[in-house]
Amino acid sequence: MSLSRSDYVDLAGGNTAAHRHLSDEAFLRQILRFERELATAAGSADVLDDTQVAAAHATIDGFDLDVDAIAAASASGANPAIPIVKALKAVDATGIHPGATSQDAIDTALVLCLKEAGEPLLTQLAEVQKILVELAETHRDTKMIGRTLGQQATPTTFGAVAAGWLEGTTAATADLADALLDLPVQYGGATGTLAATHPHGLEIQARLAAQLRLRPTPIVWHTNRYPLIRVATALAAVAGAVRKIAGDVVWLSATEIGELREASPGGSSAMPHKANPAAAVACDGYARRTPALAATMLDAMDSRHQRGVGSWHAEWPTIRELAAATASAVARIHASLNGITVDGQAMARNLEYAATGDQSTGHAGELVDAVLHNWKEEQHS
Repeated sequence: MSLSRSDYVDLAGGNTAAHRHLSDEAFLRQILRFERELATAAGSADVLDDTQVAAAHATIDGFDLDVDAIAAASASGANPAIPIVKALKAVDATGIHPGATSQDAIDTALVLCLKEAGEPLLTQLAEVQKILVELAETHRDTKMIGRTLGQQATPTTFGAVAAGWLEGTTAATADLADALLDLPVQYGGATGTLAATHPHGLEIQARLAAQLRLRPTPIVWHTNRYPLIRVATALAAVAGAVRKIAGDVVWLSATEIGELREASPGGSSAMPHKANPAAAVACDGYARRTPALAATMLDAMDSRHQRGVGSWHAEWPTIRELAAATASAVARIHASLNGITVDGQAMARNLEYAATGDQSTGHAGELVDAVLHNWKEEQHS
């Protein structure tokens, strides 16, 4: 299966486990999955008989998905579900797409892409959190100079810094997990009234949701884009949380500071002495793109009447790009933190020459303990 947009962008992230579910091919295959499960649900509700369901399944299973051909054929109707359904109906005119509209297929396909990509993304976020827990525990009392507005401030501990990273990442991860878990099925028909399959429409919708393990919803969300907005903003928040860590790693890895060093720093084509925090830099690059992508999703909430005009169409590549960029940012911060060297001697040296004469870290240790306690409680809840 092809990657999302370009081999470089995805492969340079270092982990394509999420990206494989966000490609154009994956998106179109989820449309086919929707159509197959819809036929099953319609059969369970006695809208289609067993023969019709079997014929629909055979037609869908035998469909030769040509991504380039579907993309070209989508131009006339402005969405890829139309040529797919047309091709399927040319083989089986009775059991394909019962009571559905193209938006049902596309929205549900997007939801399924996001949920499947979300699994490896959440798994890697959990791994990042475990690294941060270890750093916070190990360096609970490792003193270092604090820095505010780019200037030396008063002392803190590296454990407190790592605990702050952990707290932000954990909160953003929890919001994303909740948003993905709450994603609904889309099945409403032409204007969202389920008229074509009345009086069985709501039953089909509920069965379809159960089969796809999505949330059923009595109100069709053709023009209520909040389910996707919630995921989009959560993805951008995750990217922002890991970008904060990346920025600190880059700063603390500077030659003059030398308090951190990535396990596999990057080199330079012109300066062989350099040990660049390349993974943190790449994390920043991926994460930096996400606010604008999330803003596009927010702009697309302007869905007029019963079908978005351009706004809906803007969502399909945008939210997949947003998920992919976030996944790459998380993969790069994991690479940056995994095996990172914390130079306590450099921290002590920089603290010794700090502008402040105060060596107290106050309640830093207790704050670390509180963050770690809360994190462990959440893992067991």
